[in-house]
Amino acid sequence: MTKKLSIVLLLVAIHAAAGAAPVYAGNWTQKPSVQKTRPQTAPLTDAERALIAGSRKAIVQTGMSEGFFDRHFNVLQVVDKPGDRRIVWRFSIDGYETKVADVLGYYTQNGKRVDTHSVATTLRATKDIEKTISRRAANQAMRQCIGNFRNAAIEFRASDTGGTRLVMIAESIPKTARRKSEEEREREERARQAQSKTLSGRDPIESEGHDPPIITGTVDLQTGKCTKGELVVAP
Repeated sequence: MTKKLSIVLLLVAIHAAAGAAPVYAGNWTQKPSVQKTRPQTAPLTDAERALIAGSRKAIVQTGMSEGFFDRHFNVLQVVDKPGDRRIVWRFSIDGYETKVADVLGYYTQNGKRVDTHSVATTLRATKDIEKTISRRAANQAMRQCIGNFRNAAIEFRASDTGGTRLVMIAESIPKTARRKSEEEREREERARQAQSKTLSGRDPIESEGHDPPIITGTVDLQTGKCTKGELVVAP
């Protein structure tokens, strides 16, 4: 046994006896493995599962099939507190997405508590959606209806005809010319008021003005039909 080999064996024996980590030859060093873990959400309680099951049943009872519901609805939030029981669902189809909230109340019958679901009123009568228009077609229909628009949003709600529809709502953007004309009229009115004050020495009585109504559009994402409406801004 050579002297060099004896020294190496002696060093290994010393490390093993001391409980030290093994020695590795060369420049390679072992790095501790890092396992990335995703935060775990709290498991659902039995009461929360019951709320979800009841809400699912209430929505399906409005008319859609169970298969359609299971493909397009996912739970976003469950709240089970005294005075605040609700389930928020994410409804997504063909690239469109919106939220459906179900607020629970209750009444007593024969000494038992029976839950009520707000979706029974907000959705009324639903059915499976077989086809929707594209986002591009929806935007085009909205522009043809109310011109340039803003604050577009997707909603799944009961319509005036009684059935529930998937719609895109938005409000029109006032034209620049109209805005400039209104600003010009306001400047002229302020100038007349200032002149009246100079001549009479009294503050003029300002006339009450009303903001022009906001034009809104609602595009049915199943048919492409757009309905125009107005939102009156209260003073």
